[in-house]
Amino acid sequence: MFKIVFKNFGTNNNIDYKTYFRYPTKISIGNNVWINRGCQLYGSYYIKDAEIVLGNNIALGPNVIIFSASHDYRYLNLPDTAGSVIINNNVWVGGNTIILPGVVIGEGAVVGAGSIVTKNIPPYSIAIGSPAVVIKRREIINDTV
Repeated sequence: MFKIVFKNFGTNNNIDYKTYFRYPTKISIGNNVWINRGCQLYGSYYIKDAEIVLGNNIALGPNVIIFSASHDYRYLNLPDTAGSVIINNNVWVGGNTIILPGVVIGEGAVVGAGSIVTKNIPPYSIAIGSPAVVIKRREIINDTV
């Protein structure tokens, strides 16, 4: 069923219960992606080129929320705005994190639990907080464990 409703849907993915996808045709999911319970991904309906793209080997903790659509607060009628959210390969997003429209999370990055991501996160960095800020570079240990 997922291959039918999503724009793209890879292999070996796990989507936990109580997960919500708004406009799944605007969402692409790579391979080996874990979307934990209670996550919410809100695609953009009116802004056609805005989408949510999850690369390969991604882990979303519980209750992560991703918005690719919003409203322009400068106008009383709050017109729609949107920006693609791209989460590159090998990223871990901690539980209860919110990712706002237009954000790119670089390959290998880690976003700490409870963060609000308002700006791009560079590759192989660790970011935490509200708003999320980079606190250090992620060092990768290659081992056989």
